[in-house]
Order: sequence, then C-alpha cells, then structure tokens
Amino acid sequence: MANLNDLSAQKIKQNLLERYKNFDIKIFDTLPSTNDFAKELVNSNNFNNGTTITANEQTKGRGRFARNFYSPANTGIYFSTILKKAIPIKDVSLITLISAVAVCKAIKKLTNLEPKIKWINDIYLSNKKICGILVENVSDNTNLKSKGIVVGIGINIFTENFPKDIENKAGSIMCNGLSRNKLIAEILNNLFDLSEDIYNKNVTEEYKSLSLVLNKEISYTKDNKTYTVTAIDITDAGNLVVKDNNNNISVLECEEISIKL
Repeated sequence: MANLNDLSAQKIKQNLLERYKNFDIKIFDTLPSTNDFAKELVNSNNFNNGTTITANEQTKGRGRFARNFYSPANTGIYFSTILKKAIPIKDVSLITLISAVAVCKAIKKLTNLEPKIKWINDIYLSNKKICGILVENVSDNTNLKSKGIVVGIGINIFTENFPKDIENKAGSIMCNGLSRNKLIAEILNNLFDLSEDIYNKNVTEEYKSLSLVLNKEISYTKDNKTYTVTAIDITDAGNLVVKDNNNNISVLECEEISIKL
C-alpha cells in the first residue's frame, strides 16, 4: 500500500487559499465521530467559520439514516468542517449539493479521475462508493436559521478490506502519491468558495453534470412500497424529479434511492 502523509494541520494550511489560512484545523488520531465533535463545538459557541475536525480514524462514523460509516485508520480522510452561516433552515440542503461538487472537483484536480454523484450525497468511482457526505444543521435560538452547519466528509483513499455488508459496494480512490492533507485542503477551498453564494444556479448545473443517476432507472421505497422510475432532473433546491412508466412526475426530497450499476 502506498505511503500516506501523516495528517498535519500545518500541511493542510499550506495548501489552503490565502483567505482560508486562518482556519482552525484540529487533528486527532481517533474520534468516535468528527461530526459529533464539531456539533459540540457549535452548541458551546466554541467555533469559528472554517473550524475543521480531522481524525485518522473514527470508531463511530455516521452517515445518513444513522448508518455506520466505516473509517479505518491510515487509509482515508474523515473530517468535519463548520460553516458559520445564518441561512434559512429550509436551505441547508443546498450545502449538500455544494459539498458534493466540492469533493468531485478536488478529486478530479488531484487525480484526473472522474467521480460521479449518486443523489444526494454519495460520491462514486468506477461504480463503487468512495465517499459519503453528512450535512447537519445546528439551529439558532429562533429555530429559523442555522447557527452553524457541520459538513462531514469521509473518503476511502487506500482502503482495501471492507466489512461484508459493503464489500461489493464500496471502493477507494487508489491513486499513488495522493496526499491526504492536499485533498482535505482542496475540498475546503472549493467548499468555502462555493458556499459564498449558496443560491448560485451554476452549482446546481455542475451537480447535474456530475450526476450518476440522471436519465437512469432508479428505485425508491416510500410508505412500504417500492417504486421504479426514471430520474429526469434535479431542482435548484436539490430535489430529484422522477417519472414513472405512465409519465407521472414526482419529486423526491430526501428518500434513499438505488440504482443498478
């Protein structure tokens, strides 16, 4: 297995754009969950915009629907960064789109690979999931706007052995010489640049261009019933527009979908 650079706050900062070099980068060998740690900081008001929690290993990494995210030591990157933005809670979902685009752009720049996005928050390479994104909001006192938005990102870089339940679905970047520190920095550069204007429709268009599911047959379950439909569009709000065999149109907001790859 290729040698990975040790995680280093200094090396991450060296690769940040000048305007982000003051970010507080915290490095841990092991944490239960970087998202949980970051949310505690937000709740205690002990954070700044760009505060980033990185762990070499997570023992209780989380994904959507409270699923575990496998986070073994030394083979991937697992970090959570905090956006200190007071945006309407209904618009926090846009940060997931921005995060997915930020990750894809960073991977492509540093590896020349072509990652794709499986709606809404998974990144794929060669039809295998290599990255999961978990965006969590901490509301202000009004419960109308965000106090801090935690963006958790886990990427398999050189992970080779996966648990049985995901071994046929999960993959890794497997790019020799890829620096974990550079990849974290490049994602942060993209994420904070793109989040300057979360309503920029160019981001939605870029997200759509990276989609793994548009114009493909997918399935989803709702109210204990499974539907097979075709994904036809993604709205500016990040919702997935689908059409069934009778040309009936539906809009999915947060349902989990599956696709045959």
